[in-house]
Amino acid sequence: MPTPSSELRTVIDRLPFAVDDTDAANEAFQRWVEEDTPEATRLVDLWTYCYVCRYFLSKSARGAFENASDADELTTRAYRKVQENRDSVRNPDRYANWVSVVCKNTFLNYTRRDQFSESIQDEDGPTLTAQEERPIAEIGFVREAFADAIERLPGYLQEPARLYFLENREFEEISEAVGKPVATVRTYKHKAMKQLRADDRLQEYVDGPVL
Repeated sequence: MPTPSSELRTVIDRLPFAVDDTDAANEAFQRWVEEDTPEATRLVDLWTYCYVCRYFLSKSARGAFENASDADELTTRAYRKVQENRDSVRNPDRYANWVSVVCKNTFLNYTRRDQFSESIQDEDGPTLTAQEERPIAEIGFVREAFADAIERLPGYLQEPARLYFLENREFEEISEAVGKPVATVRTYKHKAMKQLRADDRLQEYVDGPVL
C-alpha cells in the first residue's frame, strides 16, 4: 500500500517545476490571474496542493499531531482556505508566500486551539499573558513585513510596537523601557494595532482568513 509520502511524490512529479521554486509558482499564479484558463488553473491547483500536503506531512513526520487524521484534516482546511480566498491576493508575486502563511496559521490555530489569540483584525482582543504566545509576528516572512510596517508608524509608537509585537515583551517591561505608565503603553499598543490594520502594504501578507 503506498505511503502518504510516496503518493505525494507521485503528484509532485507531475509538476513542471520544483515545489520550492516559488518564482515559478508565482509566475503560474500570474498566468492564472491574466488568463484564467483550465490549464493555468490546473497548474496553480497542483502546485498549491503539493505545497500544502508537503507542509503538513512534514509536521506529521515530526510528531506534531495528536491523531494521525489531524494532518489530513488540516491539509484539507488549508487548501480550501487558499481556493476560497485566492481572489483576494493583490500581489501575484506574493502568492507562494501567501499560501505559506495560510498553512502556518492553520497549523498555529491547531496548536493554540485551546488558547486565546490576538489578531490585527481584532483591535480590542484579549490581552495575552506571559504564557500565551502572540501569533502575529512569529510567522516566517510576516515578521519582516511587520518590522517594515512598524517603521512606518509615528515615532512615539514604534518602540512600544516593536517590543510588543517583535520581541514579545510584557506591558510592564515595555513601560520600563520607554518610561511610560503601563496604561499609556496599553493605549500605544491599541493605536499601533489600529494603524497596522490599515497598512495596505502589510495587508498584502495577511489578507483573508490567515490571521
